Amino acid sequence: MTKDRLIRIVRGNFGRATLHLIEGALVSHAHAEFHLIFKLGGADATFIADGETVRVRDDSALAFNPWVPHLKLDSDGEPSLLLALLLEPEWLGNVMGVSNPASGCHFCSASVAIGEKTAADLQWLATLMAQHSTDDNADDVEVVLASLVQGVAQNHLRQRNMTEILANSRPLDFRVRRAAEYIRQHASENPNVEHVAAAVGMSRSRLFDQFKACMGVSPQQYLDWVRVRHATRLLAQPGVTVGQVSHQLGFSAQSHFTRFFVQHLGLSPTEFRRNGALA
Repeated sequence: MTKDRLIRIVRGNFGRATLHLIEGALVSHAHAEFHLIFKLGGADATFIADGETVRVRDDSALAFNPWVPHLKLDSDGEPSLLLALLLEPEWLGNVMGVSNPASGCHFCSASVAIGEKTAADLQWLATLMAQHSTDDNADDVEVVLASLVQGVAQNHLRQRNMTEILANSRPLDFRVRRAAEYIRQHASENPNVEHVAAAVGMSRSRLFDQFKACMGVSPQQYLDWVRVRHATRLLAQPGVTVGQVSHQLGFSAQSHFTRFFVQHLGLSPTEFRRNGALA
């Protein structure tokens, strides 16, 4: 990680926008948010989502629905300049006029074409974020970001009716709900699957199968999302050190926390804290 590489992060009601150079791999992970990834320069980047190989190119972006596991492959020393948007479902629903976006909105394909308007919005957003005074233009960033997302969503986001929502809904299991709650409450202890399973009265294998069927991700991927989300929120607070965040999340050493963070976000906790702005 070089200290002078381009990294810009803006957080707001929309979620988080990250502009940075990345060449390394990212482990398989998932989000509760909608996830858009655009390429602004460098090499094409290759991802695997739900077993399908997809690439972010000059003329196509990636769009992942909530809880779709995905990973990034190593670029063999050829970095990509990527803009990654994590979009809160409620914010996206407000932008698109949808009352139940988490279940009522769905990107039909992980690969989405970039039209002229989207390309223009993308370049303008990247220009705003690349400026060093990101704190001063964070409001402008959110306005352009909303225009960018609207352009992509209007062409590639389907609004599902209630019949479709029910037909595509995952099964419900109160034990899985309890397991998810247990993970959220004990995330700082980094519980393993055996501990979670015992807490809800299930075998390890049964919990894994049911959790995956109900949530779309494994218990470990859900735990990782909880810990990453908690870490990014703590790092956004003034005066909170990386060491304090590492300790609160139960890592035995700060280096272990840094490795975990890099494997999921592609940048270190220090880089994340230093380059963030609030919209």
